[in-house]
Amino acid sequence: MQGHLTSLKRWFVILFWLNLMDILVTNPSYEANPFTLYLWGKIGFFLSAWLKIGLVLIFGALCICVKRIAKPIEWEFSSKLLGGVLIILVIFYLFVVTWNSILSVILFLL
Repeated sequence: MQGHLTSLKRWFVILFWLNLMDILVTNPSYEANPFTLYLWGKIGFFLSAWLKIGLVLIFGALCICVKRIAKPIEWEFSSKLLGGVLIILVIFYLFVVTWNSILSVILFLL
């Protein structure tokens, strides 16, 4: 079970760095997500960036709380569930960072 916790930490660190990379390579002029545009209009780009970082950290704190509270049998299921969510988020952010990076290079070349 300890090995799976290390795996969760690894996925969480990857998610955190991808989240930071997403913030760095996002071009607000070409954002397509209407929720993000609404959020930027209400609270601004930099505050929403801090909000995104905070949400990832809260998810990490949730993982730690579940680990401390769950019994060993419950932790088996919980770690698989949290690991699955982390993998999906990492794949999503990997796509977003790749897309924003490609868009940034194309805009730079034009």
